[in-house]
Amino acid sequence: MNWAEIGTFLFMPADAMRMVEGAHRRGAGAIILDLEDAIAPSNKDAARARLSASVAVLAGHGLVTVVRVNNDPARLIDDLRAAALPGVHAVILPKVATAAFCHYVDGALAAAERAAGLREGSIGLVAAIEHPAAMRSLDAIAAATPRIVALGFGSEDYASAIGTRATLESMAMPAQAIAIAARGRGLAVLGVPGSVGIIDDAEAFKALARSAAAFGYTGILCIHPRQVALADEALAPSADAVARAGRIVAAFDASLAGGGGAVAVDGLMIDAPVAMQARRVLALAQRTRRGEREPG
Repeated sequence: MNWAEIGTFLFMPADAMRMVEGAHRRGAGAIILDLEDAIAPSNKDAARARLSASVAVLAGHGLVTVVRVNNDPARLIDDLRAAALPGVHAVILPKVATAAFCHYVDGALAAAERAAGLREGSIGLVAAIEHPAAMRSLDAIAAATPRIVALGFGSEDYASAIGTRATLESMAMPAQAIAIAARGRGLAVLGVPGSVGIIDDAEAFKALARSAAAFGYTGILCIHPRQVALADEALAPSADAVARAGRIVAAFDASLAGGGGAVAVDGLMIDAPVAMQARRVLALAQRTRRGEREPG
């Protein structure tokens, strides 16, 4: 699975069966079943017990399924054991501050996979960066274990930790640093450089999604179904951009086939890096051409 091509990740409480049953109509590239912030402390054990039923529903629709676990010692191991299910593609580990924590969770998840009869290493790990302490160890975290498929940016928790609000101005630096660490290691990077809680201002959320893409983010985290369509709309290349990318790819491939290299297209010289960017535009256009969604 190419985690950098999924696009939109929609959170929903792991025990919200009505939402889970309609998840396939929301248009998201992946569904995140949440055992952490979306669940009241008094309901966390019950939500964990319902996780397998929710995963089965999503698996029945062929959806990419991710589980966000709790990172506190009292719940982490039980959450990992519960998440070791057929149909779970990855686990989000919140509030990662060190590579050592990723190593520990890798081992615990391997044990859970073995106990469940799953292939060891079959469940990926998304390391969520949500505290400034993690910034000193970004590259080590990204390289901690082959199980890591992505870094995530928890902008709201990060903002709380430094005593500010999650705005583009305050979150730009950490958001870019996380993207650089992830992409430098060939990983996907998920999040938005601002508040993920924007649900009533469509233009503001689309602007945030466009900023995320400009920073190198491969996936947008959404906490409400209506954000999925907004993110796809923000990320979708224009018809002119798609047409231009098509001309670039066609001309460059023709040049390579003829033994050449760089080629002029629309008054610009096109070499391998520019052709690669054009291919990404075409892939993004394909990814964002989704089916009809239910109203959010």
